[in-house]
Amino acid sequence: MKPKYTLIIFFIIFLSFAVYGYFEAVPGLDNLSESHPTIKAIPDSFDFGEIEYGRVAENTFVIKNSGEEVLEITRLSTSCACTSARIEKEILNPGEEVNLFVKYNTGLMTGDYAKGNQERIIYIKTNDPVNPQIEVTIKAYVK
Repeated sequence: MKPKYTLIIFFIIFLSFAVYGYFEAVPGLDNLSESHPTIKAIPDSFDFGEIEYGRVAENTFVIKNSGEEVLEITRLSTSCACTSARIEKEILNPGEEVNLFVKYNTGLMTGDYAKGNQERIIYIKTNDPVNPQIEVTIKAYVK
């Protein structure tokens, strides 16, 4: 066999093992039982429209466990210090809904980038095996 073909065959074998190893290491949905927690945000985004610089805008989202097991909110964070989020409770039984309160303080941003189209993200980490983290977004045009 020519050395060029040997190298190509070796590379294909190596790549096959790498791909196989990756799929064995990454947990898939095959191992899920029929019942598990399922997070849903209602709605998953909100647009405040035009707001004056310095104003605090607030919105309430609903977080629902539409699964069949207990949902645990393990972490709540935001993309900017100008945005805060608070949830009523971290443990949701199947079918239960809670409020997620979001505040966006436009006055905490400074400089040229504080005005115009703005988007902030609220990250919600959970024990939902299908969607371990979801995002809720808020938008505004700051004048």
